[in-house]
Amino acid sequence: MQFNDFGVNLSKIRTRLGLSAYELSLRIDKDASYIHKVESGKINISLKTMLDICDALNIEPIELFKSE
Repeated sequence: MQFNDFGVNLSKIRTRLGLSAYELSLRIDKDASYIHKVESGKINISLKTMLDICDALNIEPIELFKSE
């Protein structure tokens, strides 16, 4: 797994589900800019935030860590 895989996977899953960064940010009570920073690998997130994202996207955490 590359460092940026997490953010890339998040972006792909969010897009596949038809959600904008803004819509996801509302679901987890964060700014849309926060989502963009996570997806671009500029910031790291807490375990709680990762679980909030998984709940909002209805996915298992492992989906965010898969390498292609």
